[in-house]
Amino acid sequence: MAGRAERRALRLGVTGHRSLHHEVELRRAVNLAIDHALEVRDAEGDPGDLIVVSALAEGADRLVVHECLRRDGATLEAVLPLPVDEYTKDFDTAVSRREFADLVSLAVVVEVAETMPTREQAYERAGHLMVDRSDVIVAVWDGLPARGRGGTADIVTYAQDRRVPVIRVDSGNGQR
Repeated sequence: MAGRAERRALRLGVTGHRSLHHEVELRRAVNLAIDHALEVRDAEGDPGDLIVVSALAEGADRLVVHECLRRDGATLEAVLPLPVDEYTKDFDTAVSRREFADLVSLAVVVEVAETMPTREQAYERAGHLMVDRSDVIVAVWDGLPARGRGGTADIVTYAQDRRVPVIRVDSGNGQR
């Protein structure tokens, strides 16, 4: 329509733990978090589409990505810490590697963070890129300090420092 402003998509980033328990409760809480982010956008008068931005790590990343992609019009942008062949080595099972490949094939954008001296730094850089591209972050997190550089707590702190809203889903019990 002429004269109508183009709707801007909500860019929802994801960070969280790789090992998850209580997946049914987490899935429910993640969907509530996504709904909340979309409701806030709708209340601002800009109900555009949904883009999920993720490193596609096992656990929280994939759970949130799958729940987002179940929604009409949602798309995926992957921000990977390492080139695909190298990153795939971080997934222990053939099933996980296949799921990763399937998700990469669905992504409308696949960006690989610049080369860093260590794997931890590469993960941290990918987390920063994800935050920098997002309007809001869903963090599936236990609230504890990061167990290594670039862990969930570090990425949440980075988002908060940049005033990117964070919706926390407690990874222990699925509460928001």
